[in-house]
Amino acid sequence: MKTANLLFVFTALLTTFVSCKKEGCMDPLATNYNADAKKDDGTCVYPEPDARDPYLGNYWVTDSLFLFGDFSEQQIYTLSVTTGGTASDTIYLNNLWNDGANYFAIMTGANFSIPSQVVSGPYSASGNGNFTSDVITYQTSGDAYVNEGSGAKE
Repeated sequence: MKTANLLFVFTALLTTFVSCKKEGCMDPLATNYNADAKKDDGTCVYPEPDARDPYLGNYWVTDSLFLFGDFSEQQIYTLSVTTGGTASDTIYLNNLWNDGANYFAIMTGANFSIPSQVVSGPYSASGNGNFTSDVITYQTSGDAYVNEGSGAKE
């Protein structure tokens, strides 16, 4: 009888420990990750990828300035493309025209438009561009100038 009691106690303890394993998502990359889970229950949910991700980064661009239709100057510099925590269709063009300022653009697929923005003093500019593979190409214009730039991702 003593053996039967020990077997009963052992079975009860084993059942208790096995059945008390907390289930949940055990993948820390999932949005519903549960650090207390001891058993993965297959319910992990992952965030949707951001469609802008392939275009983010630094680009080594060559930017040409045309004043009143005539070539004026050319600059080569790093242009940084970021999201800045904006809406899902917006990017920032940081250091566009090599002036250190940040300008926003609206994405549609691999294309973007730059709404009219103040660029210096009373001047404003607008434009458009696109990403092809790892290359950005854009054109902006204002009152008396046109900028055309293109460059590969660093």
